[in-house]
Amino acid sequence: MVQGGDYTPKRLYKAFMALLVGLFHISCETTDPTGWRTPKESSNTSLTDLFNRTQRNDHIAMFQIGWRFDTGTGGVKQDFREAAGWYRLSAERGNYSMAKNNLGCLYRDGRGVIQNFKMAATLFRESSELGNPHGKKNLGILYERGYGVQINYPEALRLYTEAATETKYYAGDPVAQNNLGCLYLDGKGTKPDPFTAIKWFRKSANQNCGLGHQNLGHIYELGDELGVDIKKDIHKALQHYKTASDSGNVYAMNAIASLFREGRSVPQNHAKALEYYKMAANKGYAVGVFNLATMHLEGKGVEADPIKAAEWMLKAAAKGNALAQYKYAWMLEKGIGIRRNLEEAIKWYQKSADQGWGPAQLELGMLLGAGAESGIPDSVNAYKWLQLAAEWNNVGAIAILPKIAEEMTPAQILEAKDLAVNFVARPTMEEIYVEPPPSSVK
Repeated sequence: MVQGGDYTPKRLYKAFMALLVGLFHISCETTDPTGWRTPKESSNTSLTDLFNRTQRNDHIAMFQIGWRFDTGTGGVKQDFREAAGWYRLSAERGNYSMAKNNLGCLYRDGRGVIQNFKMAATLFRESSELGNPHGKKNLGILYERGYGVQINYPEALRLYTEAATETKYYAGDPVAQNNLGCLYLDGKGTKPDPFTAIKWFRKSANQNCGLGHQNLGHIYELGDELGVDIKKDIHKALQHYKTASDSGNVYAMNAIASLFREGRSVPQNHAKALEYYKMAANKGYAVGVFNLATMHLEGKGVEADPIKAAEWMLKAAAKGNALAQYKYAWMLEKGIGIRRNLEEAIKWYQKSADQGWGPAQLELGMLLGAGAESGIPDSVNAYKWLQLAAEWNNVGAIAILPKIAEEMTPAQILEAKDLAVNFVARPTMEEIYVEPPPSSVK
């Protein structure tokens, strides 16, 4: 059976017939993407010509057709499954590094194929071993995040450095430059080095990368708080944040909103904060959605509306934001903006607690200890969550633990402590920045 994205001669012909539909809509100015270390082709290359070249096993043409399906450009409708098939053909017939990289991106994101981080890592590694900076950058991201591979900051640092380094023909990958700056700033895989971090953020920003501008904004916002001999400059911070925001960077949108909401070095302006939180929320950023919900709940920049706040809070909670899950559980427990429902509240407190959020662990422990879920106190799990909350130095949890222990046997206390010791927080990581598929190394 043909797997998704694989091509038989018969299916190859059908794919070409689908391509022909686009020929009536394509102009002579259609950009023809080129591959890494491949001479640029004429910008008016037709789909017919590309297909004819694929019949001669031209792996570059296969890649170019895949790229058009991937991006929905060049006269074809976006179709990730078709893109995967053409990328795979290009990778297999020509061992082409760009095809391996872009196919890896599809596996990483689950577009047109079943999401598979290990397969993505394999493809990125093969691409990087062929010297492709996109492959190196993407493999570095997996090593930094621990997707499909074990977290390895030194290896991420090495790969980012190779991808970010400028050459005679290439300015370096701007996202790799930004990510390298983050590792130096946080001291991951190397000693903390804010000055080197700033150098890489600037290189990234100079290539108009929103992430580079966002992090430079962060540097200028905090200044010497980061241990850098750079004075706070809110004007420069806002300039960089605004440039990043205009490029669609949701982190910068949220940063601008927070500055105006709190009045940090700028006049407090809740209406302006609400505007930027909305921008971030409308792009699906869970933190922006949570902050928008909070503004509606507190009536800042907008009339207080607990019902609308509950709706936004649920959206953020469903995206996996631990603070939103905790706050939504609290609204369910208290009946604020939504009907009181202790069973649902416990479910959402549990989700937040599982991510390691201490306040949720406290509330969950207290509800379980009171038997709010079944009418019967669950002392073992209550003690477990309170013990974990106490590790946050939560005064409430520390005070309640001895009272819970009074109702437990020594064996139950030992079981609860064992559960707490073996607990592993599993925070949800929100990856909101997605690059368009590269057509070449420029």
